[in-house]
Amino acid sequence: MVFRRFRGGAPMPEPLRETVLEPGTAAGVSRRRFLGAIAAGSAGALLAGGASRAEARASLTVIEQAREDALPEEDFWSKVRGEFLISEELAYMNSGTLGPMPKPVFYAVVDGYRALAADPGRENARQLEAQDDLRQELADFVNVDAGEVALTRNTTEGMSFIANGLDLKAGDEVLCTFHEHPGGLEPWKIKAKRHGVVVKELPFPVPPSDPSEILNRFEDAITPRTRVISVSHVTFPTGCVLPVKELAALARSRGILTLADGAHAIGMLDLDMQDLGVDFYASSPYKWAGAPVGTGFLYLRRESQERVWPTVATTGWDDGETGAKRYDRLSQRAGPLLLATITALEFQNAIGRGRIEQRIMALAARLRGRLGEIPGVTLYASDDRELCSGLTGFTLEGFARKAVVETLWRRNRVWVREIDYALSTVRASTHHFNTEDQVDRLADGIHDIFKEGTL
Repeated sequence: MVFRRFRGGAPMPEPLRETVLEPGTAAGVSRRRFLGAIAAGSAGALLAGGASRAEARASLTVIEQAREDALPEEDFWSKVRGEFLISEELAYMNSGTLGPMPKPVFYAVVDGYRALAADPGRENARQLEAQDDLRQELADFVNVDAGEVALTRNTTEGMSFIANGLDLKAGDEVLCTFHEHPGGLEPWKIKAKRHGVVVKELPFPVPPSDPSEILNRFEDAITPRTRVISVSHVTFPTGCVLPVKELAALARSRGILTLADGAHAIGMLDLDMQDLGVDFYASSPYKWAGAPVGTGFLYLRRESQERVWPTVATTGWDDGETGAKRYDRLSQRAGPLLLATITALEFQNAIGRGRIEQRIMALAARLRGRLGEIPGVTLYASDDRELCSGLTGFTLEGFARKAVVETLWRRNRVWVREIDYALSTVRASTHHFNTEDQVDRLADGIHDIFKEGTL
């Protein structure tokens, strides 16, 4: 197996042959055929790649019909997996970085850009009108009002909007954990360097045995200068689900604002923002919800919006009547991504969000159980149902994390990733399109490495 180098110096395995797309071609279209189509004036048909709204609808219908047929569980998930373009050879277990788009979402992206290329003026206006439609879809998805949803490009942007927008003074305190993603922590560090804000990174047992072990750390750390509690809903190195609801209640009782980094939650957990009770929540639906990359949202509780200054400004930035819309005045946007994100949410709803969460948790539990049987494996993910997620962080004693990741790909065609920030782990994501066989393939690969003592 040959590894290429890409920016950042980390090795990147060559992709599976079945999924290679030559530069300058549409999906599944050879360069020769693509150029020939241009010469013949028929490139539009190839660029569409069958990506019609009818095909997107047909893909959703497959899922809806599978639900109505009450198929056996594994048969149902096989139908779901069939609506993705992932090679059968590949065990893709890194949705925590970037999840694959299901077919109807892919079709929506391609169809949107094709329409935009054919009629830029009218189509751009039509697609940008979808901002309000997407705002409403996201609001319904997480149980909030559309006026509390700002459209962003990712979680990091949303976290930065809140950190930049709050008026904090020197000596004011922000409480985080020691497992925050840099996109959620570094905005506060900038605030500390510029304005003298104090950022406290609180440790807790890894894995924790009970949510109270985390909650008590925060309660003990609160002082009269504490202004914000900013935490991950699901920690990115280990997959620990923090007790965000309890932290939000604690914060509100002390007059403290809460901000949650929910990058991994939407599409993994059946979210209800009203139940969580946070003031602000940033997320990225392109990880677990099947949306295209470059899409995100920021929830701003109506009563807390007046505390936040917009970071990006144009006409309407000071119009409080527009609600959270004034925080996403980014001017021109990629309309096809907006439309495709709506389709992604429809796809999730067609399956059932509660059913998705149950599937993810079942696969993660299977993985933890298999890995826990292997000598030398240290699991950082909790078995407590309140604390576990679809992310599983682990290490194998005596083996470098990067080498483990590369070996799993080379030998087993399992794609996981190395985490080297906050806590160094090998991290596996178990999503609903994964299978029990793929989970076992990962565990068997780790067992073989341990047994052979070599990579």
